Amino acid sequence: MANTSGFMDHWVNIDLERLERYEKMYQWSSASEGFYAPADITEGKVVADFGCGPGHAAIEFAKRVGPSGHVHALDINAEFASRATDRAQQAGLGERITVHLLRDSRLPLPDDSLDRIVARNTIIYVEDPVITYREFHRVLRTGGIAHAIEGDWSLTVVEPVPTALWREVVEAASWAWPRPEMGRKLYGIVRRAGFHNVSLQVVTIPDTEGRLNGMIQSVAQYARESGNIDGGKLDSILETIQRARDDGSYLAISPQFLVTATK
Repeated sequence: MANTSGFMDHWVNIDLERLERYEKMYQWSSASEGFYAPADITEGKVVADFGCGPGHAAIEFAKRVGPSGHVHALDINAEFASRATDRAQQAGLGERITVHLLRDSRLPLPDDSLDRIVARNTIIYVEDPVITYREFHRVLRTGGIAHAIEGDWSLTVVEPVPTALWREVVEAASWAWPRPEMGRKLYGIVRRAGFHNVSLQVVTIPDTEGRLNGMIQSVAQYARESGNIDGGKLDSILETIQRARDDGSYLAISPQFLVTATK
């Protein structure tokens, strides 16, 4: 995570509006439960949350590992790190969670020190995913698990937006994702990094209530910032989605690739 130019600046420097949107997007939910289940985070485990954001998942992990376990929350954004620290203190879990502000691609953890390392929608942004996974391999103990959840933007659907129109939005937004199709590529990346025991699931939880609204708003913002799509067209698309939510015809799907690797 050393390169902070271009798309990395997008995460190092986050405006207040985006921060508040991410606060909502990163909250623990029933969907989170299913996405993280293969990581098998239980009492006594030492866990790292790579790309912890404002710390919602780290809090949940800390509750699960109990007083005999520990959670390392890692992120490149200083405000995320600050919020995660504050959230841990407010939850009475400050001694159970250590927050790290990452400065480069090397994790600030010793060799063979973790039982679990998890990452949700984070590998898509790193400079070199294979190097990142080699770092995961280094810090995991034998038998430890690296578990990642990644989307694949070309497979997302938002009804009733026509397929070609939504693809135009995603294409315009793609400057923010160095590898928009990370989901389908992740299994091969993990194998090339030296993990041999690797499993894959693809999980889709249809959204008819607006759970993915933050995702849609983020994609629209990225597309608008690119300058490669007309702002009026974007506004019309967002209005169409809102009308569909109001009349009950809205549907959004964002398949998630769950890749679980054991050292």
